[in-house]
Amino acid sequence: MIEFSDTKPIYRQIVDFACQQILDRIWKPEERVPSVRELSAALGVNTRTVMKAMEELLDMEVISARRGMGYSLASDAEEKVRRRMKRVFLAETLPMIRREMKMLGILPEELLDILKSE
Repeated sequence: MIEFSDTKPIYRQIVDFACQQILDRIWKPEERVPSVRELSAALGVNTRTVMKAMEELLDMEVISARRGMGYSLASDAEEKVRRRMKRVFLAETLPMIRREMKMLGILPEELLDILKSE
């Protein structure tokens, strides 16, 4: 399911995995999402690590806890995840791309031409 890397804490990688499940519409709005135990077993990680990821998803208001029923996906989860990922892209990824383009002598016009052709 996930190939964990050393570049980011495992719980953050689980949050990223959950966000991808949401954007891919594997986890559907207002439906139950896998429990901490289910995700822990499927991913082969400690339940505390998964719990930390679920707490972050709760803080993001992407999932909600239903007493006795586990977690369910918020109706607007996809929109929230998309906004969050866009902010991260603009704040972190794009500046790295700009630095690398400058270092390699790639002009913005060259990049635009490539993007338009795809």
